Amino acid sequence: MTIQPILITMSKNEANGFSYSVPSSTMLSEALKFVISSALLVRQRCSTPSLTLLHEGSCGEFMWFMVPALIYFVNNNCVFFILQAVDPTTFQLLSQMKTIFTGLLFRIFLNRQLSYVQWLALVTLACGTAVSQLPSHGKGGRHAHEGPPYLGMVLAILSSLLSALGGIYNEKLLKGRPTASLHWQNIQMYSWGVLFNAMGAYYKDGDNMRANGVLAGFTWQAWLVVVCNALNGLAISAVLKYADNIARVYAHAIAMMMTMAISVQLFGAPVTPQLILAVILVGTSTLQYNLPQDIGDVRSIRPSEDEKSNLLADESDDGTIDKPFLGSPTCKA
Repeated sequence: MTIQPILITMSKNEANGFSYSVPSSTMLSEALKFVISSALLVRQRCSTPSLTLLHEGSCGEFMWFMVPALIYFVNNNCVFFILQAVDPTTFQLLSQMKTIFTGLLFRIFLNRQLSYVQWLALVTLACGTAVSQLPSHGKGGRHAHEGPPYLGMVLAILSSLLSALGGIYNEKLLKGRPTASLHWQNIQMYSWGVLFNAMGAYYKDGDNMRANGVLAGFTWQAWLVVVCNALNGLAISAVLKYADNIARVYAHAIAMMMTMAISVQLFGAPVTPQLILAVILVGTSTLQYNLPQDIGDVRSIRPSEDEKSNLLADESDDGTIDKPFLGSPTCKA
């Protein structure tokens, strides 16, 4: 997660574009994930011969995996164009908007309730991403990116929405059959991913691919992007299977801070007050969001019905009731 935007930025040419086909890059990443998942599945079957892959609803399950694969196809290709308009650190900051969308989509689609502290954390996160876009009088880093910065901001927010939507839907599918093999579920989704990205590569760069080949323009930096995206996708699937989307968002926040430190060294990105404040706000909101829910629940500080009954019983027994004095031990009248 940390090095993904950095490697994509390093793979750009002198004209701030990409010499290789972006859809071909994502197609190769999906193909690599498919191959790795297949190898891991074979190893799992050898160690667990009783493992069951197919069931009565296998066909329907395979078709449902088309939805997150399509969402990830659009989102993965958007990332390349976003990084032509903004620097890696700003991209990571804007990507934290996925926390807001994740919270909202959890409530809408999965009926997950959020505490007051979590909603406050979402507001803090929105402020942090907004602070990152405040104008600076300094010179450097961002002027090297082509295209209006507001376009990159809009695309980054759209990417966050797609990431949250794909993550929630994928988590629902992965956890729909808890005993199913993660590698088998990944193979089903990556099959659609290879198909969608192959169609996108042919539509966008078909003429160039026929003339120069699918791998035209791929440098070692471009190949690192392919490998990084593949490993990143496999890691996210494992997090969604055995944890949840909140853990994924928290990991992205840590990756954002590490990206800022690395970008300063590699690309000479300026460390502005806006950037430092944005990192603090985003990091604080992410920690706040993951606090126990009862901390932000107003009902947790109110006495329950049982507690009220106990207080009334104590009062009826001795005619008094415990009334704690502020700043002192409990006193009785």
